[in-house]
Amino acid sequence: MITPTFISTASLSSETKASIARIQQRLVDAQTELSTGRYADVGMTLGAQTGVSVSLRQDMDQIQSIKDTNSIVLTRMQGSQAALNTLATTSQSFLNALTPAQSTGSIKDTLVQQAQASMQSLQDQLNTSLDGQYLFAGINSDVKPMDDYYGDPPSAGAQAIKNAFVAKFGMSPDDPNVSSISASDMQDFLNNEFSNLFSDANWSANWSAASDKPVNSRISRTETADTSVTANDNTFRQLTQAFTMISGLGFQNLNSATQQVVMQQATQLVSNGIGSLTKVQSFLGVTQQRVSDSNDQIDTQIDFLNKSIDGLESVDTAAVTTKISDLSTALEAAYAVTNRLSNLSIMDYLTS
Repeated sequence: MITPTFISTASLSSETKASIARIQQRLVDAQTELSTGRYADVGMTLGAQTGVSVSLRQDMDQIQSIKDTNSIVLTRMQGSQAALNTLATTSQSFLNALTPAQSTGSIKDTLVQQAQASMQSLQDQLNTSLDGQYLFAGINSDVKPMDDYYGDPPSAGAQAIKNAFVAKFGMSPDDPNVSSISASDMQDFLNNEFSNLFSDANWSANWSAASDKPVNSRISRTETADTSVTANDNTFRQLTQAFTMISGLGFQNLNSATQQVVMQQATQLVSNGIGSLTKVQSFLGVTQQRVSDSNDQIDTQIDFLNKSIDGLESVDTAAVTTKISDLSTALEAAYAVTNRLSNLSIMDYLTS
C-alpha cells in the first residue's frame, strides 16, 4: 500500500529560513575569526583544553599587572634619586664653605645663610611628591614628612632646639650674650642635649612624620623589594644636625673658639651625611636594576605565554578564508531557494 506524503511550501520555506540563519551565524563567526585571528568561540572549539587557555591568560594578566606596577616604582625611584642628587650637591657646597671658614674665621654671615639655604633644600627634597604621594614618607606616603623649619609659627624641631638652648645656657640663641658661651660648654651641649634632639623618639616627635618602614613592592611573582628610603634614615638626621647647628645656635655672635667647636662638629656630621647619601643612592640604584631585570624577565614570560595562547586559540586564516567563501556561496543558494519558494502558488500546480 502506498502511503501519501504531504509536503507544504510553508514547511520548506521555514526550514530554508532556519538554514539561512545558521549560515549567517557561521559566516559572522568566520569573519570574526578572520579579523581577530582567534576562534570566535574558544570554549566550544577547545573543549577540555579551555581551562588551559584560561589559566594562561590569568598568568598573563598577573605578570602584566606586576610590570605596570614596576613602571610606577621605577618612576618613583627616579624621582627619589633626583632629590638625593640635589641634596648631595647642596651638602657638598656647604662642606666646601665650612672647610675654609675654619681656617680663616671669616664669612660668618655667609656661612649662616648657606646653612639656612641647605636646611631649606633638605626639607624641600624630603617633601618631594609624585602624583600626590610623598617619596620619602615610607608607607605613610600621603603624609608630608617634614614641616617648614623656618615657618611661622616655628616648627616643632626649631622650637625644640631653642628650648634646649635656653635650658642649657639661660638665654635665647639670638641673644648677643651668647658670645660668653665657652667652647667646652658648647661641646658638651652639642654632644648631649643637642644630639638628643635627633634621637629616634625625638626625630619622630619633632621633625619627621614619615614611617620607619619603607615601601615594599612586588617586582615579580616570586620577589619583593624595598623601593623607597624614608626621611627617618640617619643620613638625613646627620645633615639636619649640621645645618641647624650653624643656622640655629646663634653662630654669628659666638666667640671664635666656640665657633670653631660648632664648625668642627658640623663638618664631621655633613661629611658623614654625604658618605651616607652615597650609600642610600647606591641602594636605590641596585633596587632600580633589580626592577629593570625583573621587567626583562616578565617580557620573556609574556612572549612565551602569548605563543602558548596563540598555539591554542589561533585559527588558520587560509582555511577561514575558504570557509567564508563556501558559506557565502551556500548563503546565496539558500536565498535563491527561498525566493523560488516564495513565488510558488497552487495555481502554478493546477495549470501545469
